[in-house]
Formats: sequence, structure tokens, C-alpha cells
Amino acid sequence: MVAEFDTVLAPPPRPWRLSSRLLLQDQDDRVLLIRARDPHEPLVGEWWEIPGGGVEPGEDTIAAAIRETAEETGYLVSRGQVSPPPCWTGDVTYRWERRRCWASLVVHFARVTQPLSRQPPDRVGVEQASMLDICWLPAAEVKAGGDRYFPSSLPADLPRILAGEQVSAGFNIWN
Repeated sequence: MVAEFDTVLAPPPRPWRLSSRLLLQDQDDRVLLIRARDPHEPLVGEWWEIPGGGVEPGEDTIAAAIRETAEETGYLVSRGQVSPPPCWTGDVTYRWERRRCWASLVVHFARVTQPLSRQPPDRVGVEQASMLDICWLPAAEVKAGGDRYFPSSLPADLPRILAGEQVSAGFNIWN
């Protein structure tokens, strides 16, 4: 009887991945964001997101954030520039390419005081159609009520992160 009860309460299967992102702040108090869209669901519209993506097997979240930032934006960040403890953690579910996804997000932070080296981005597959622009935006312009952000709590969380706080954002349904 207990085994049947446990089976009924088991969580439903879901697509899940560990995703790591790198929030960069430059000497002019700007943050690096990507303007993006889902080319398969144009009605979702555009949004701003922190560079990053999936953590590969055997890779830690700092290495993944650095790799993904280089692939998506071309900016090269050294491991020594990245703060080891994550500045933001949370789980998010969202629709992407016509399917529901679930990710645990870890965001690391790096404050850079010198211009970063840059190479051409090395985007793969749908990234080429989904990433529209790479911009250094003044941190003060990342505000709720205007543009959309991924994660959606970024406008509220950014001042806390820049003040050195570690944010645990819990669970978010993005779209």
C-alpha cells in the first residue's frame, strides 16, 4: 500500500537542466545583457537576459558561465574575475521552442575594471536566430514595468546583487 501511495505522489517527469549565467558589470556601472526572442513563438516577444546556458557534464557552474558568455557574446572573462559563490539562484519554468522547460539557474557575478578581450561569438543552432543584440546597459535602466527580463526578477534583484547580496529567488514561472 505504501509503495502505491509513493508512486502517486512522485513528481511528474519534466525536462530539467542546470543552467549557469554570468552577470558582468563594467567600470561605467553597466551590465552586459542579450536582447533575445524565441523564433518559434513570435507572440512571446523580446526580452533581455543574462548570458549563459547549460552546464555540461564534468563542468562546474563558473566554467559553464564563462564558456557560455564567450560563445554567446564573444567576451572573454577569466575565472579569477568571477566571484565564486553565486550571486543569484533559483528555479524557473518557461516555454522555449514550443515545449515547457525547467531549469535550476545559478548566476555568478564579475565586476570588470578593464575592457574585456573579445572574439566573434560562436553561437550554435537556434542561438543565431534568437539572440538579437548584445548590449552594455546602464544598471539604473534595468527597471520593472518596461522591458521584459529573464529571469523576470532581475530588475528587483539587480540592486541587491550589485550591493553584494546573494539572492535566493525560489521558483518562477517565466512564461
